[in-house]
Amino acid sequence: MTDVGYIISCLGDVTLHFPASVNFEQSDVLNARVRRVDGEYLISISSNFDPTINAVMARLVTSADVLPWLLLDSLERPKGAELLSRLCMEFILAHEHGHIIGGHVDQLALEKAGTDGISEFNVVSRDDQHATYDERSQAWEYEADTIGAALLDKQIDELIEAVKSQNLADNERTFLGAPEIAVEHVGALAIAALYVLFRLMRKTKDELILVGHHPDPLVRAFTCRDVISHRLMQRYDFDRGRFREMMIYHLETFDWAIEDLGYAASQMADDDGVNQVNDSLKNLAKLQSKYHHVTNNTRWAKWSMSQI
Repeated sequence: MTDVGYIISCLGDVTLHFPASVNFEQSDVLNARVRRVDGEYLISISSNFDPTINAVMARLVTSADVLPWLLLDSLERPKGAELLSRLCMEFILAHEHGHIIGGHVDQLALEKAGTDGISEFNVVSRDDQHATYDERSQAWEYEADTIGAALLDKQIDELIEAVKSQNLADNERTFLGAPEIAVEHVGALAIAALYVLFRLMRKTKDELILVGHHPDPLVRAFTCRDVISHRLMQRYDFDRGRFREMMIYHLETFDWAIEDLGYAASQMADDDGVNQVNDSLKNLAKLQSKYHHVTNNTRWAKWSMSQI
């Protein structure tokens, strides 16, 4: 998975103040956290994340709604599920690094010695289900998603180049699509995969009555869309209209498939849902701007959301 050296290089000339390490904790709860421990950053990810994401993706690609140009028994389907699952795991790690790069972990350490750091979810008493969200935590999670999406450049570029290098016959179809639409299709599929991840995590939060500060899964997916599309435009010349159409198509078809697995959505990728998402993104951007200055002295990089 993504190493911290590559992450640092993505965001420019950043001083690595402390080493970072990653471990996988034995836990059935799909959780991840990052904290400072004895002078280093420690990222802990539930060991159940990888098999769960793989299992969900493997089931989703058996749906006739998903990638209908492929035969249901095509070997391309399970192969594609593995690629999307790996991208999701890369994002989980990149998101936690986003908390480090954004200065969130150091800021907490300055405010509270011995803090447990930042977790995706926290346990809440069943009689305290209506605990209010903390504005700063919402801003930080939005920022970590933004940085995390920006750190997927290398993985997305590798998939694009793999598609472009294919010499396909006219009647051949692959999971990642044809070479001439590689950028649009890989970018769109990446966003749909992250949407599945966010739906999966929201289901964990709701079932176990946990507290999290993330927005709706569709809002998170559109946050990543903004970052991924912006960074693709810096590296490639592609059809933006086609990219948008493909993204909406994949969000809808993966949406139907994941609904069939019992993962209910609170917002749909229809016109009303997109309008609600855009309003949410404006509010999150305001929160990020409001709390951006709080971590100025602990950030590893000075950047604005427009630069991402």
